[in-house]
Amino acid sequence: MADKNFLPLPKELQAQLGIRAGNNVEVMFTETGIMIKSPQKPLNIKKRRWRTVILTVLMTIIFLSYFLVRRITYVSLTGGESVATACLGLSTMSGLISFTISFIQLKRAKESVVQAISWRNFPTIVAAGALISFMVMAGLFWLIGNIFKGAKFDLVTSTAVFGVITLIITQMMANVVPQLSSRLLTNTFIAIIVSGMVLAMLSNQNLYWWKRNLSFLGTIDAQNAWEFNLTLIFSGLILIALIDYLFVSLKRVFNRNRRLLVLRILLTLLALDLAFVGIFPNNLQLHLLHNRVAGSLVYLVLALILSIKWLLPNISSDFLHLSWLIAGALLLGEILFQVVGYLSLTAFEILAFLLAFSWLVMLFERLNDYLEPTRIRHYVVK
Repeated sequence: MADKNFLPLPKELQAQLGIRAGNNVEVMFTETGIMIKSPQKPLNIKKRRWRTVILTVLMTIIFLSYFLVRRITYVSLTGGESVATACLGLSTMSGLISFTISFIQLKRAKESVVQAISWRNFPTIVAAGALISFMVMAGLFWLIGNIFKGAKFDLVTSTAVFGVITLIITQMMANVVPQLSSRLLTNTFIAIIVSGMVLAMLSNQNLYWWKRNLSFLGTIDAQNAWEFNLTLIFSGLILIALIDYLFVSLKRVFNRNRRLLVLRILLTLLALDLAFVGIFPNNLQLHLLHNRVAGSLVYLVLALILSIKWLLPNISSDFLHLSWLIAGALLLGEILFQVVGYLSLTAFEILAFLLAFSWLVMLFERLNDYLEPTRIRHYVVK
């Protein structure tokens, strides 16, 4: 029998790596230090593959059965009864099931970084996963639908396309679980809101939306207004999931901190307000309600910035000074728009959005930094 190399590790580090005594680990020596990795058991990988195949086959049977019952022999790529609609419903459901099962299995087996995620976070994390999957597919199908307008496929081809997409989504959602972290949710929030805004602007470039206002992108006069509004709604919901995940984890660092509770409430109100901007678009019937909701965003961000010194423990002077600069820029923009009349409505909305969004991202990065001490430990080799 070949000699085995034993690596003594503290119990706490074993728990963080998701390993137990007797498990095999890989040790990699790099220029910056040593990396310890626990390779996943082949059995778990096989189970995941079989689960992906079973879910894909099941959803494909449902897809095919629906169009056979409806006697539809040619299926549109996008539209009401289409491949896109089926994917948004069935593929998202398949990915959600795969995500949920993978999370529960890894949580029970104690073999992953998901041990840092409490069961209290489970509903919001699953909801965030479903929202992200849905939003990504909606954006991709919007893009593909504009490239291949009016495209239709026979039932065999459309079933094959649906099956491949479902297989990819189901496998991707399972693969995301071991990588879950607050930083991943933060980056996803950034990607979704930025990409959604850019796609909405591009789809309305011929309508010269910038001559009106940013909110025009969500009105009935805009093209694909659903995309703009859905981006705001889903971004708000993902933001709520991120806030819930972060502050539940922060309780382990700052136990019963009332200031953090106030910060959480303000951020949750901000996330809800962002979602309501999409729920109440700037149409004629909802104009006043939309303006009030959109205006509240600026006031909530200003309230957060001006009170952050007292709400966030051990805040750095650099972050504090930068926060005050952004608050000053927001106030200056308000004066230039409301009093002086120098800025147009579109310019003011874009400026306010960029400043508020940038500060919000920096705030979440700072909150993520508070959690690093709970994930990183220094040990003396003996």
